[in-house]
Amino acid sequence: MASSPGRAVVVAFKATTTPAAARRALRAAGLSSVTATAGGGYRLARARSGTARTEALRRLRDDPRVASAAPELAARVSDYLPNDTGRAARAGTPGGWANVAWNLAGPFGIRAPLAWDLARQAGTPGGRGVIVAVLDTGVAYANRGRFRRSPDLAKSRFVRGYDFVGRDRHPSDQNGHGTFVATTIAGSANNGYGMPGIAYDARIMPVRVLNARGEGGAARIAKGIRYAVNHHARVINVSIELYDPVYLRPQSITAAPEIRSALRYAAARRVIVVAAAGNLSSRSVPGRRLRHSIIYVGGSTEHGCLGNYSNHGPGLDVVAPGGGGDAGIAGDAHCVPNRAGHNIEQVTFRRSRPARFLVPRNYKGTSMAAPHVTGVVALMLATGVVGAHPTTAAVERRLAATAHDLGAPGRDRWYGAGLVDAAAALGAPPAPPAPAS
Repeated sequence: MASSPGRAVVVAFKATTTPAAARRALRAAGLSSVTATAGGGYRLARARSGTARTEALRRLRDDPRVASAAPELAARVSDYLPNDTGRAARAGTPGGWANVAWNLAGPFGIRAPLAWDLARQAGTPGGRGVIVAVLDTGVAYANRGRFRRSPDLAKSRFVRGYDFVGRDRHPSDQNGHGTFVATTIAGSANNGYGMPGIAYDARIMPVRVLNARGEGGAARIAKGIRYAVNHHARVINVSIELYDPVYLRPQSITAAPEIRSALRYAAARRVIVVAAAGNLSSRSVPGRRLRHSIIYVGGSTEHGCLGNYSNHGPGLDVVAPGGGGDAGIAGDAHCVPNRAGHNIEQVTFRRSRPARFLVPRNYKGTSMAAPHVTGVVALMLATGVVGAHPTTAAVERRLAATAHDLGAPGRDRWYGAGLVDAAAALGAPPAPPAPAS
């Protein structure tokens, strides 16, 4: 069933409810097109024509056979999509990435070069051996039809994924967002092309949960999380934000019950889920629900300020480079309200030309921030710095303890524990404070 989040309902029945009784309850509520979805006993149903979703939800919640009923939240990519041509991916001199990758090696980058040295010393260069699932618009992983594999993602680096939009085994990216995210995490290094990924020797599992417009529903995300866990991913990147499709209010991804169930499933199996905080400057998103089962990442600028787009609710764990302009934070010497800054550069393609790869210059947002943390987590898992099979809570504590403190001293609502520091997370001494710019 192709669901429409504006009319779809996620339902769970009590354990004592028989399948026949469940079908009767759904019909009585004015629902049709029922399908099992997202695991954990949840079902996705659609209101019949003429039935308001609010009325269907009221009937379900009043029904003693129903354990829970909620609207399916809508999902979309958590960034500002690019709108200009960028530069050619093969332009530049050897080593030229360092001139533009402030996010990796600048004063308010993640100190990737030192982290790479530490990972090599540990015998696990670039996160070798770790499988990273990318839940997104797909990835440019293969030459198939009009699609081409990205030159910055080696064929040998992929493990089998799945397309929950097309419902097949071919999660080709039709947007460019997922390829950007995957390459930020694990783009090839030292190949004379493009930009290096943070965990450049990790393996990528492409899981397509958003369509060519970068849109979808929460149920697909929940399915994708369970798929990744069941197919041996060790860390999952979710650069997606949820919102109420009626009132357009931002939501934490834990607002969706089917995603909460999937996150518990992942946490119980010690699979780390890293999620974008979202881009509507909300002070209430992300929330603290399931805070030990997910790592929420906000976006920071090249000046060491919160991005003026970034959500910064109470559940925010850390920030990472997302690009863009500064937020206005009183008393923060690193912030000049709306001061422009460089964005994040990485190899991808334009939606209109999926076979032409380039490095655009205007990708910014928490979608860009989250894969920085995912890449660092892959390095941590490969080296074993937090143990062989750490919990999400253990990984988050390590990231928080080694983060570069920003804003007011200690954890705060703007930055969480601070800017993720890949080198410190792998055992290097912390970086000295950077001067205000």
